[in-house]
Amino acid sequence: MSESRYFPIPPGMLALVSETVSRRVSRLPFLRGGVNVTGELIGIAMECLNAEFTKSLPLTTPRDPPAGSTEGLDRKFEERTRVSGRTVVPVIIDVLVAAGIAEPAEILDRQLHWQRKGIRLLKPWTWDGGPGSGPGLKLPAGEEEREPLSWMSICPVCKTGILTKVAGKQLFGIPRTDFIIECTHCGAKFIPVGTQYRLVSIAAIRDPLWKKHLDKTYSPDTWAGLARGSLLGGKTAILRPAPKTTAVPDSGPGTGPVQLKKAGDGSLAVPVGQGTLFFRPAPLKFSGGAREDTFARSQKILGDVLALPAFSHLRERVQAGYSRYLVLPLGLFLSQLKERHDPFYREFLNPFGDERYCSFRLAAPASADRTGVIIVAVGTGPYQVISSADSFGSVINNRLGRVTPDDCLLSGDFVKCRVNALLCSCRNEAGLYLYDAVREEDRSRIAGALEDLISPDRK
Repeated sequence: MSESRYFPIPPGMLALVSETVSRRVSRLPFLRGGVNVTGELIGIAMECLNAEFTKSLPLTTPRDPPAGSTEGLDRKFEERTRVSGRTVVPVIIDVLVAAGIAEPAEILDRQLHWQRKGIRLLKPWTWDGGPGSGPGLKLPAGEEEREPLSWMSICPVCKTGILTKVAGKQLFGIPRTDFIIECTHCGAKFIPVGTQYRLVSIAAIRDPLWKKHLDKTYSPDTWAGLARGSLLGGKTAILRPAPKTTAVPDSGPGTGPVQLKKAGDGSLAVPVGQGTLFFRPAPLKFSGGAREDTFARSQKILGDVLALPAFSHLRERVQAGYSRYLVLPLGLFLSQLKERHDPFYREFLNPFGDERYCSFRLAAPASADRTGVIIVAVGTGPYQVISSADSFGSVINNRLGRVTPDDCLLSGDFVKCRVNALLCSCRNEAGLYLYDAVREEDRSRIAGALEDLISPDRK
């Protein structure tokens, strides 16, 4: 018998498979029968079935099978994952059948001369190795129509989740629609506007990194291009006018920063106690362009990273579904997961660990040796406060101005990632503002007052 030829499951199809399992069986990843069911395990099982001409395999391999006897899915799964197929395969098969992706089958073994219990991949969930495989996938009969995978397979806000159509749900402050589009990961919500879609709500509405396209209306192709970091076909995103709707009201504290006043010299006037402090703008010198996927350059070994306390909660899931990656560099592992639209890669990163970063330095030598408080602002809205006994030059040049792969991780510096990405993506609107304060008690008092302005709910 010729060796099986495995064609990787197309990312768009894997995204739809994960969504279908999450909707019909349980939200991925989940624990069943002692097995941590992940999108990767399901994808490997499907690749094993799809590699067969009949798209089917027996469930198990007999003990000491005669030459030419068909290997079962358990043996092929073990060869691919180094995980016990007899433990994992029965669980994965139950999930595939329950999700309507595969069906039970009887496989005739011509060497053993009997029928063996097997599993068959249903036709809509098969693919070939051609460049066009995957995007033309249709759901089994009876399922509701879906938008093209190029639009629904990845969320343009978090670039991690899958977009699903939700009927019968009404958003407060938005005119009634037949359905909304919602992200399974970050909760971003879109409403249809003719043949286009408007982003009306995101999970972290106060952060400018995640609200660049809030209340924007684009075509499905444009949203898909934004989700992948470049527009499809090289087209430029065009904002088309759409009927106005009442804006979604900000609910509760933390939905947006207070707006400060700007003085004639560009300084920000900040109320602190009974007085007003003036933070002067810090000129920055940028070098190079924006860089994506910085975390992918991490050379730490995945197995070593899991031994660190910050990642201990991920050990079980990696052992169950990704054990063959333990000897790989963490960056390579995470980049492969991201390419396959597997949201598990985000679990290793801090909330701002997958942004675009750049390099910059303080272009004001006179301020480099001073200490005090730094405000990070977009326009007149403060978004971050940094108080440090180190000099402004050290904080800006050596910390904020350069993001390393390790900074992007859970154990890294999320403040550095957030500030750098904010300044990088909003160069024309964002900036740093400095106030000199030598004494530690003065810095703490000023920083505390600013934190209360930005996040009044922390009191």
